[in-house]
Amino acid sequence: MALTACSQAPNDETPAYSAAQQELITLSEQWNDALARKDIAALERFLAADFYVSAAGALPKTERSVWLKNVEEMDWNSLKFRNVKVDIYGDTAVLTSLIDFKVTTKSGIPISTDTQITDVWVKRDGQWQVAARHLGAASVGNYLRLIGGFVAGLAFCFLIWLLLRLKRKFTARKKATVS
Repeated sequence: MALTACSQAPNDETPAYSAAQQELITLSEQWNDALARKDIAALERFLAADFYVSAAGALPKTERSVWLKNVEEMDWNSLKFRNVKVDIYGDTAVLTSLIDFKVTTKSGIPISTDTQITDVWVKRDGQWQVAARHLGAASVGNYLRLIGGFVAGLAFCFLIWLLLRLKRKFTARKKATVS
């Protein structure tokens, strides 16, 4: 998974990252790979004991155990970071990015979206772990696509209903003319 940086070295096309920043980007990529593979053992190593996920708005936060259960029940793929920025404050790091992803729920509903994320990494016993992931609002375009899909589904149901009704009327007329 390729990552692009917001900050770049002067007169250079390659991102300017310190070794610690690059380590956190690599760990984030490995975390996403483990997520896509549903590798719970690897995910357990990435997540701090007090890990949680929160979303924009007043929704309650998702605790570590619930998030891991969701990983097992859903199919995650096409996880891609864009506009990655890493800030390190001693044993705490903040990684912000846009993330594009596709997920299929356990009921088979596919969801494709992009969202702003903020991951809080903490270094404990010499190892970086994710303590929290904060999700921003998904893009307006994705909501429009979701609404458009819903409307298209309703239109399709209406069309089927209309065709069945016309078929019944046609069958009833045919029987009336035969009798």
